Amino acid sequence: MHKEISQEIIDYLKLHNKFITSEELSNGLNVSKKTIARHINSINKKYSQPIIVSQRGRGYELNYSNYLNVANSNVHNDSSTQLRQENMLAKLLFASPNDVKIYDLVNSLYISEPVLRNDEKQISKRICKWNLKLESKQRSVRITGNEKDIRSALMEVVLHINKSTDIETLRKNTSQLDQKDFNFALSQVEMALRVLNGSLPYPYNINFFAHIYVLLIRAKKFKAIDKSISLDTSLQTEIKMNPEIFSICKSIVSNMKKYLGFKGEELDSEVYYLFKYLLTSRFNSFDGIVLDDRDLADQVTDFFISKVSAYLHCSFSPSIKDEIKNHVLAMISRLKMKISLPNALLKDIKLEYPQVFTATKKAATIASQKFNLPVIPDDETGFICLYFAKYYEENNKSNKKIKAYVICTTGIGTSGIISTKIKNSIPEIEIVGLASNYNIENIIKNKPEIELLISTVPINYHGKIPVELVSAFFTKKDEQKVRNVVRNIINERNFA
Repeated sequence: MHKEISQEIIDYLKLHNKFITSEELSNGLNVSKKTIARHINSINKKYSQPIIVSQRGRGYELNYSNYLNVANSNVHNDSSTQLRQENMLAKLLFASPNDVKIYDLVNSLYISEPVLRNDEKQISKRICKWNLKLESKQRSVRITGNEKDIRSALMEVVLHINKSTDIETLRKNTSQLDQKDFNFALSQVEMALRVLNGSLPYPYNINFFAHIYVLLIRAKKFKAIDKSISLDTSLQTEIKMNPEIFSICKSIVSNMKKYLGFKGEELDSEVYYLFKYLLTSRFNSFDGIVLDDRDLADQVTDFFISKVSAYLHCSFSPSIKDEIKNHVLAMISRLKMKISLPNALLKDIKLEYPQVFTATKKAATIASQKFNLPVIPDDETGFICLYFAKYYEENNKSNKKIKAYVICTTGIGTSGIISTKIKNSIPEIEIVGLASNYNIENIIKNKPEIELLISTVPINYHGKIPVELVSAFFTKKDEQKVRNVVRNIINERNFA
């Protein structure tokens, strides 16, 4: 509860571009003013620099620069209760169905047994969503359940711990991953992309890597793994239509067997599991995947556009249909094949685009019923919301003057969103380019006209061009910071 209230305070202040009184915070979060003050004091003590400032008579405001520094720091160093429980859950899932000794957990997590018992209660509640159970006996703990459910939990827990949008960040932020195994799993992703002559954007790159890695770890620990994965007759048509994808999956499993020294047929059925996932991914530069629901995807896309337009009282450019349809087509296959696509950006999407997300969620709920689809989860809804949000932001066009370059690593339309928001909110700026890498020297060399660098990640640059660090969704606070820089640039021009 303490963690939830603290995060709600931060989120509330992040959303508002001004000082907020304790009374307004109290009413908005439905807690007492004393509780607000106590939690803010606790938040500031937690970090090396205060992220919330207070002024008598004005209230509280988020120190956005300090907040971004904290948000971009290594999340693995966060010793919060939630993160500790995530790490404990990951250890238990990787070991399942085997026991984990209490002694090992207490020593690896640096906690007492009473704290461990409390964590067990929280974990037991959480894993119910995957139909898993936590069992304690004598001096050990274990998680039991179906292998598929264990993998689903591992996928979500690993992704949730890191909230990573690129594989190298995943490597840095996940200490429990064996680097040799990590590199092997990554090599299989890279091999698949070389053969297909394409690339996988976020979230498909993270998810495909994680599927391979989890399979590798499970197979390494338990030679006999999921016997329930077999050739589904409904897949035969897809395999015939996508032989190249199926061949790649066979190669990955074959390479894994060699890596692990397996000579039998223990992993052969895993080909179909990998095939399902890769088939429902979206590639850049490779359009050879053939899916059988194009007519349905067309209808669902039209329905989404119609409903969201009505809810938001706006019209969208016709070009939005192709973008959304490509996502919807893959989504329909994922829903039918029960393939999940965790969305690490979901919380920020809900916070930054509440109206657009609500409209998209309403449309998704009705679409599931109307087209007899499985329930569309919030993760998928969030990705669709981003497409609408990008076009929603483009309704107000304006002229630009200062030449700025945006560096953003999150993909899935986010770079387009931040670019559009900057254009709309700060007419003095002209975006001259977008990048997802940190090679600043090459960017400046190729674009010598750049006057301002706007980045969603800290970058190592010490030149004359100002660099402004912002969040991936360019909030009101970000807008205020960039406006100040723009004002300084204009002043320097005037006095040059």
